[in-house]
Amino acid sequence: TLDATLSMDKQVSTVVRRMHFNIRRISKVKYHLTQEACAKAINATVLSHLDYHNGLLLGVSDQAMHRLQVAQNNAARCLTRTPYKQHISPVLQHLHWLPVKQRVVFKVLTTIQKSLHTPTAPVYMRELCPVYRPKRTLRSSSDQWKLAVKKASNKYVARSLRTHGAQLWNELPLEIRELESHLAFRKNLKTLLFRREYSLS
Repeated sequence: TLDATLSMDKQVSTVVRRMHFNIRRISKVKYHLTQEACAKAINATVLSHLDYHNGLLLGVSDQAMHRLQVAQNNAARCLTRTPYKQHISPVLQHLHWLPVKQRVVFKVLTTIQKSLHTPTAPVYMRELCPVYRPKRTLRSSSDQWKLAVKKASNKYVARSLRTHGAQLWNELPLEIRELESHLAFRKNLKTLLFRREYSLS
C-alpha cells in the first residue's frame, strides 16, 4: 500500500493490523495446539505478512519499524506464552528469529545476490545493482563484487536499493559476497546478521 510521500506508513499499518488480528485468533486456540502446530500457524498467518515485500521498508522511520517489531514480539509471546513483563530479546534469540530491521536487510541483500549471481535475473535488476568498476586495477581482493553506490541527492534516493542497499552489500565480508549458491548465501547471511544482532562470537 503506497502513499504520496512513500513513507510506507499505510503499508506498515496494514501489516500490523493483519498480524495482530491473526495473533488474537491463534491466542484463542493455542492451548489446544501443540507447540509445533502453533509455530506453523504463526509462521503461516503472522510472520508471512511481516516478510511479504518487506524489502520496500528499507530506510523507513524508526517509529514505523518499532510498530512492526512490537507485532513480532507479540507473535513470539503468543508462541512461547511469555509474560509481557519479561524481556523479549532472549525469547527471539531462542526462537532464532531475526528482528524486523534485520529481516528487511536480509530480504534486500538476498535480492541483490540474486541479481548478481543468477544468469536469468531480469535486466532491470542488474541495472539497479551495477558492479563497482575502479578506474585502475586494485590489489585488494576485498573490493571484488562490490556495488557502485549512487550518491543520495534526497531522502528517497538515500533509501533506495542503488544507495542504501549497495552500502549494506559492500559492508558484507568478501567470502559472503562472492557466494554464487543462493541457499549458501542465505544461510551464511542469516548467521552473520543473527550474530551481529545478539552480539555472539
